[in-house]
Amino acid sequence: MVYVVKYRSKGSKSKIARTLFAESPAQPSREKTVEWLSNVTGGDFVEETIEIRELRDFDPIEVRSQGATVFSL
Repeated sequence: MVYVVKYRSKGSKSKIARTLFAESPAQPSREKTVEWLSNVTGGDFVEETIEIRELRDFDPIEVRSQGATVFSL
């Protein structure tokens, strides 16, 4: 299953969220997502801004075929 993970960078003055795609067999816990984002961004995110949403009816192959990077969560 593919999840959309949105977050704001620590140094960002804008309210625009960054978006990453993650593949996981089930909805990841908040703790797991924080750990994963720390590894992917080097800790450059504001923890209170994390949103996790399921990308319904898409599989990782479809998302990758559109040119997006899908991380393994």
